[in-house]
Amino acid sequence: MLKALLRIDKVKAMQGNALLRQGSAILISILLAKTALSKEGIGWYEQLLYVGYVLTSFWVTGLMQALLSRFSKIEPVKRAVFLTNVAVVFGSIGAVLMLGFWWGRHWFVPLLTGQADLPFLLPFLLFLWLNLATFLLENFYLLWDRPGELLIFGALTYSAQLIAVVLPVWLGQGLETAVWALAGIGGLRFIWLLARLGRVGQRGWHAQGIRMWLTSGWPLVLYAGVGTLSLSFDPWLVNYHFAGDPDMFAVFRYGARELPLAMALAAAFGTAMLPGVSANLERALPEMRQKSLRLYHLLFPLTLALLLSSRYWFTWVFSEAFEDSIAVFNVFLLVLISRMLFPRTVLIGLDANRAVFYFSLVELGLNVVLGFLLVVPLGLLGIAWATVIAYTVDKLVLCAWLYYRFGIAPGAYTPVGWWAGYTLLLLLSYGWTL
Repeated sequence: MLKALLRIDKVKAMQGNALLRQGSAILISILLAKTALSKEGIGWYEQLLYVGYVLTSFWVTGLMQALLSRFSKIEPVKRAVFLTNVAVVFGSIGAVLMLGFWWGRHWFVPLLTGQADLPFLLPFLLFLWLNLATFLLENFYLLWDRPGELLIFGALTYSAQLIAVVLPVWLGQGLETAVWALAGIGGLRFIWLLARLGRVGQRGWHAQGIRMWLTSGWPLVLYAGVGTLSLSFDPWLVNYHFAGDPDMFAVFRYGARELPLAMALAAAFGTAMLPGVSANLERALPEMRQKSLRLYHLLFPLTLALLLSSRYWFTWVFSEAFEDSIAVFNVFLLVLISRMLFPRTVLIGLDANRAVFYFSLVELGLNVVLGFLLVVPLGLLGIAWATVIAYTVDKLVLCAWLYYRFGIAPGAYTPVGWWAGYTLLLLLSYGWTL
């Protein structure tokens, strides 16, 4: 079994790690809902996760994508130094952001959450900084071509994270102990990173490589920043429209989950394909088409099943307190339609990062406008529908641009017929549930 694990390919390893990450998050949500922790307490935990997403997602995603797409350009003899430098730069950026947020918390917390203060913010910011080691290790293992070790790392650390959050609450020690335990898990991941770099890293400074990485990365950081704004806009609008009510925030967050694990699998697929697209486009496009079809046959039927049955299982999995989340969940399941299109991976592999960023502004603007227009008549459902529409328009526009600018038709990397058929079936099924 161990030999089979060590022979697993990069795509499956990234997807497996993503499943472990999101699976642990889902289990934490389910188990917290089964504890004595109030819905308000769960709302505070979700607020912390929301703040963490805003603080880390945009620059972590952008710089990691740039690392994967540019790594093949680094001379092999300098790669050990380069990755060590990446870890130093990465940690420094994180430290500045966390310290800056703590210093300005009296302005930033009300802006994001609608509340004057956020409980247990200090240990959570410490966790965010230490946990940057996770993102580095996940991508380093991919570049080191050690997919089996990536899965071992994910299995151990995400299991530990699940225990760290849930066990203190189950034992009646409250949310504060859970957040400090999270910081402890982040510290263990940080030590793991230092130990791994101590073995395969190398001291020195590769200025040219870091400059190339950051130059390639800043448009992706901007693009990811727009994506972060788009995703974080929904929770912000909930806080704004409902005056920071933690109960309403919890209802929205428990519903706004898309298909469990779909986002993780789609993101991991796009990430794992990036080095190949950058190195050999002609060979990578048919591979993307073939492997994405496997995702279709897994995720679309699963989404259909969840959509048609959510009213029967949702409150059983979570609790009766989250019955209002079902309608929001059903709408967010439709985000899968856009997740299963991968033009952005191809564009990033072609280093067309600025175009990706500019088109992301369209998505953000559309999401904001539709969100404000639809939240008044439809409430939480209006926010959900604005997101689904904006995401779908963004992916279709990227497909059109990729064809116009580079002559790469959607059919070169997408099984279009299957996508269209599954999309129609999903929309009809949603209509059936109304």
